[in-house]
Amino acid sequence: MPRETNSDNRRETSPKAAMESQKSTKRQVYSTLRKIKIKLGRLFYALGSEAEYRVVCAGRRLCQLGKFLQRILKGWKLRFKTYLHHTFHNVRSDISEPVTRAKQGASGLKTLIADEKANGMGHALRMAGGYAKEGVKKNAYLAKNLAYYILPLAAAVVFVVTVYQFMSTNYALAVEYQGQVVGYVKEESVYQNAEKMVKGRIVYTDSNQQSWSIDPTFSVVAASNAEISDTETLANAILEKSGAEISEAVGLYVDGQFYGATTDALQLENDLEQIKKPYQEQYPDAEIGFVQNVELKSGVYLTSSVVEYSQLSSLLTSQVQGQRTYTIAQGDTPLIIAGKNDIKLADLYALNPVLENGKSVFVGQELLISGAQSFLQVKAVKTEVVEEEIPFTTNKTNDSNLAFGVSKTTQKGEKGLDSVTYTDTYVDGVRVSHTEVARTVLRAPVTEEVSVGAKVTTSGQTITMGTGPLMFPVGAGYKGMSRGFTGVYAHNGLDLRGYVGTPIYAAQSGVVTTAVYSNRGYGIHAVINHGGGMSTLYGHCSGLVVSAGQAVQKGQLIGYVGSTGNSTGPHCHFEVIMNGTRVNPMNYF
Repeated sequence: MPRETNSDNRRETSPKAAMESQKSTKRQVYSTLRKIKIKLGRLFYALGSEAEYRVVCAGRRLCQLGKFLQRILKGWKLRFKTYLHHTFHNVRSDISEPVTRAKQGASGLKTLIADEKANGMGHALRMAGGYAKEGVKKNAYLAKNLAYYILPLAAAVVFVVTVYQFMSTNYALAVEYQGQVVGYVKEESVYQNAEKMVKGRIVYTDSNQQSWSIDPTFSVVAASNAEISDTETLANAILEKSGAEISEAVGLYVDGQFYGATTDALQLENDLEQIKKPYQEQYPDAEIGFVQNVELKSGVYLTSSVVEYSQLSSLLTSQVQGQRTYTIAQGDTPLIIAGKNDIKLADLYALNPVLENGKSVFVGQELLISGAQSFLQVKAVKTEVVEEEIPFTTNKTNDSNLAFGVSKTTQKGEKGLDSVTYTDTYVDGVRVSHTEVARTVLRAPVTEEVSVGAKVTTSGQTITMGTGPLMFPVGAGYKGMSRGFTGVYAHNGLDLRGYVGTPIYAAQSGVVTTAVYSNRGYGIHAVINHGGGMSTLYGHCSGLVVSAGQAVQKGQLIGYVGSTGNSTGPHCHFEVIMNGTRVNPMNYF
């Protein structure tokens, strides 16, 4: 038990000892800091006192120096003032003394003449002359002193007057070209700019062979402000003095090629307008211009580039290509004719409206391949606004309440109306393009709604009318077409060759109306009604897999290629019948 008590006491006193130790340490730190603070304060005080003392001493020395300088300047000022006073007194004396002596001499001379006048005027004048001569001789040194002041002053006046006259006089560079003064400039850069302006106005038609240079001379002369030239004035003067080397003219350029220059610009412009005039009368509302890019460039041309106007006039009205024609031969079509003559089909139609898109081609008929082409072709661009009817579309809906092949219009279609803007381009009177540039709907078309019979057959099939293009009826094994459609009274279908047994498919959905087994005519054949007035026939089959009244789908097998009936070899004779008339099947694939 006593051991436990001692242990507890040690644990209780240890924190107190630690706290006392910490407090002691803090007191030591504070004491040390206080001592440092006191020492620093004394150091700063000593430094401050020393600095203050040094500043006061420096101020005292500066004051002493200022007083010393003041005494020196005061002495110099007094001496300078005395010197100025003495100098001014001497100058005043030197200038005023001759005048004073002259006045005194004049007064004495006047008195002398008055006194000696009683002895005669001649005697008085002789006495006066002697008096004046003696006075001048005696006081000559005064004139010399006065000259020391007057001569520098006179020289200064002369200098000022000379400088003033020089400054008020305009000096310029006289520019001489071909022995004549063409202008005056303040500096050479004005001439250099004028030279650039002149050369910039010269039109060189062949820069590799033609050139023009200016070789002026300069001299300094006096010139008035009115005579000084600016850049443009000097450039014009140089051009005027250029003589026969260059001249102002108008050059004719066609598609960038230079054809000559003329000084008769008004006549050239008038002739160009005369070329366009007939077309302006023919197409009063059209925009008239040239097919080629025709430019008239005004400028300064070398005389060698200026031609006689008659040469340009003949060029404007010349033809660069004559008219060509072609006579239609057997077997020709518009496409073949265009190929033979290396022209576009559209151009052939434009030159020959009688073709009517190829429907009026007769052997021996003469067609225009190209018209006579002028050196300058005139283009007329005419804009026209027309109203066009827009056909309505027909929407067909299968109706199982109607028998197959029967149709009923439930909504009548109505044509629409559009306002269409066309641009027609004519070259030398021939239309070369017809372009639609804008279209505005005035009245929208009304769709025609038609119900098409799709009545369910007794076999439970729904018969629907076929839509879209026809499918090619002969499948794998097809060997080519031996004969095409040439007309109702020649050959009214397509003979599609194939091996016996090659499958034949329904070209369109519909109902089999005929399924015949015969050794004459079409032989074994089938007819399918597709509705809408269309039927297809499949002849010379080797066998059928459908029967009359059966509904078939597009692409469904209906038979096989054979050579039954009036046939010379295995093939499928295929016909398209529209409203009872046999038509070319190729138009429906």
